Amino acid sequence: MQSDIVLTTINARYIHASLGLRYLRANLGELFDVSTIVEFTSKERPLQMAERLLAKKPIIVGIGVYIWNIDQATQLVQILKR
Repeated sequence: MQSDIVLTTINARYIHASLGLRYLRANLGELFDVSTIVEFTSKERPLQMAERLLAKKPIIVGIGVYIWNIDQATQLVQILKR
């Protein structure tokens, strides 16, 4: 399934949902319907994350980066740029 805009982050655990992504998506206006949120946990590998994100065939990927996920987020960006 295609989503033009995919917002994602790497949470410490599943119970730590990212409010920032939800605020961004809520304010996309007309683009809300072509957007989706995909969340991961720090236990998942960046390559697996990239595969799930790219399966949605996004035009734009927005990544929420925090101090606890910066290393994995950087790896994810490097994979997505290939």
